[in-house]
Amino acid sequence: MIAIATTDDEIAALQSSLRALDGEVIDVCSPGGDRRVVLAEVADGQTSERVAVLLRQRGLMAVTRPGSGAGLIAWQRSTAPVRFGDRLSVCLAWSEHDRTGLANLIELGPGGFGSGHHPTTRMIIEYLIEHLCGGESLLDVGCGSGIISLAAVALGAGRAVGVDVKPEAVAATSRNASLNRQDDKIEATDACLEEIDGSFDMVVANVARSGVVALAPQLVGHVGDGGQLVISGISPSQCDQVVGFLAPLVEVERRAEGDWAVVALHRPRAKRA
Repeated sequence: MIAIATTDDEIAALQSSLRALDGEVIDVCSPGGDRRVVLAEVADGQTSERVAVLLRQRGLMAVTRPGSGAGLIAWQRSTAPVRFGDRLSVCLAWSEHDRTGLANLIELGPGGFGSGHHPTTRMIIEYLIEHLCGGESLLDVGCGSGIISLAAVALGAGRAVGVDVKPEAVAATSRNASLNRQDDKIEATDACLEEIDGSFDMVVANVARSGVVALAPQLVGHVGDGGQLVISGISPSQCDQVVGFLAPLVEVERRAEGDWAVVALHRPRAKRA
């Protein structure tokens, strides 16, 4: 089976595309707002994946979906919206869960890491909720799906730049910025950190320990006067070692959940003469 996120205006064209690919619409869900999720069937699992790929190549948000059993139960669990109190919500575009009443909803399409379910992503967003005041600039290193940039802008940041070495992540961030009508505030690029101009109020790096260590000089260099660096993708036992590479920034907060940790560091403001 295939699940395709769409709208009422696009359903007729989607039905034509499916028929041309030997697919058939079997149900249309209305999870909230103008979002529609079309469920379609094709001959077998292999064909489903092929058709989903072809639909994505046409710019549609299509993914394969289990039809029943334990696979469907797991699917429903993994596509549930992630709520951050009354401040923010994140939901995959093809989720069939009810979205009524979700606060400040961000939708995500296919591609790129980060849906809000993983502890590292969740802890970073919780930190942003507590510390963004509005108007900040943010550099999102290892942007994946763009979820951190999207969350920052939704919470009031003035602009965000997402950087990733994977072209598919840069493309996903750009698509998700468009999906959430934030093209004017979010930029995605595969440029090296050395090529990114200027400093930022907040730099976020949700990458592995080796990535933080390798990029430490660039990460620190992009933190503006009085700004912050938030790192994750590391274990609690790695925090002290990683922090040592990030001088002269000063650690101000540390959070952990299971095997994962988030560390926030601060650049003290320069003393005025």
